[in-house]
Amino acid sequence: MKSVVEMTFRIGRAPGLNGHVLLFLCHSLLFHIGLLGIADILLNFYLVSIGYDTATIGLLQSLPRLSGFLIGLPIGLVANRLGNRRLIALSTAGIALAVATTALTQNLAIIALSRFLWGACFGANQVAKPPFMVTLTDRSEHTAMFSYHNLVAMLAVAIGSVLGGALPLVASQMLSIAGADGMPPEEMPLAYRAAIVSAAMLLLLSALPILSLRSGAAMPKRTATAGFGSRNSAPWRRLIRLTFPLFVFGISGGLTFPFFNLIFRELFGITDSAVGGVIGLGWLAMGLMPLLNPAVEARLGRAGGLAALMLVSALAFVGFSAAPGLAMAIVFFVLAIGIRNTMQPLFQPLLMDSLDADLHNIASSLGLVMWNIGWFVSTFCFGFLQLAIGTRSIMLVVAFFVVLNGLSIRATAERR
Repeated sequence: MKSVVEMTFRIGRAPGLNGHVLLFLCHSLLFHIGLLGIADILLNFYLVSIGYDTATIGLLQSLPRLSGFLIGLPIGLVANRLGNRRLIALSTAGIALAVATTALTQNLAIIALSRFLWGACFGANQVAKPPFMVTLTDRSEHTAMFSYHNLVAMLAVAIGSVLGGALPLVASQMLSIAGADGMPPEEMPLAYRAAIVSAAMLLLLSALPILSLRSGAAMPKRTATAGFGSRNSAPWRRLIRLTFPLFVFGISGGLTFPFFNLIFRELFGITDSAVGGVIGLGWLAMGLMPLLNPAVEARLGRAGGLAALMLVSALAFVGFSAAPGLAMAIVFFVLAIGIRNTMQPLFQPLLMDSLDADLHNIASSLGLVMWNIGWFVSTFCFGFLQLAIGTRSIMLVVAFFVVLNGLSIRATAERR
């Protein structure tokens, strides 16, 4: 009877979906609403409300990437020993603590430390997830599964972005600090704090589905653990070559994602809630467009498809740079980030499937290091670039690195 039920489920379900994947997607939904939706959309606004300028915000935005870089390789070894499921749960709790701490102070040193912790825990979380995900379904279903995960994550961020735009006003009304005309400037930090703390609580809740994955989702057994002490245990030159595209991806991401809310406010003077809606629309596109990945992979291959897609994304960033009005800018924004986000659901299985299972955690760690180096450099430089060449010209720089991202994947990917 059990075998008949399992067979019926397998026939009826979409490729890449099963009970373990669905639990993981529940975690991802809550995680991305809380962190990349609400907390990220409000962080810059909170920092502005307590008096920090763009250069300081750029520095604070770079700190999580610095900590992610520093813990990147060691956390791969920790994941081998602790287990990816447990590491995902612990790092999620750590992110929740860091998010709450960031919102509950105006002290620059404490904010900097919490941002550093934020990045370290987020880095551990991202290292553990791809190797854990490839154990949840068959290898032939990896691209589909990563695309589903991306859809859920991006939809969650879209929802979170809209909530992030609206929550400060809701919080201000609940706290009776705003009238019909909105929040007084001196009361804005309190409303932002309340909203960001609610995001931290949602992050804690997101750890529960991961803790429920107790059977059937364990990492495959390894005959040896890749580490730093053995010269033969990890082919570092090959790993660096395969993960280099993530360095370039980090540069283009660091020049855009942390600052899109400020960019739209500066260029078009729209309100916080409008910014949340626009960015939410972008996240929605980032979830839907990668659903085309299996078809792109079937026609052009993972590496060839990514090279073509990154070229189209770069052209959209050029259009965003030149857009004279808000409506046209939104169209190019949606296309640019939606198409660029096809990168992760195609590249992660490409990387994992190019390596034996005992190298997955180390490759994921090194990829995180590469990504964080690129992100750190670009976020650190954003404020200075903005003063030197202006926001619209920065989008042209982003377009260049997006093209380079696609070409680097094409040049470094192993033919399979």
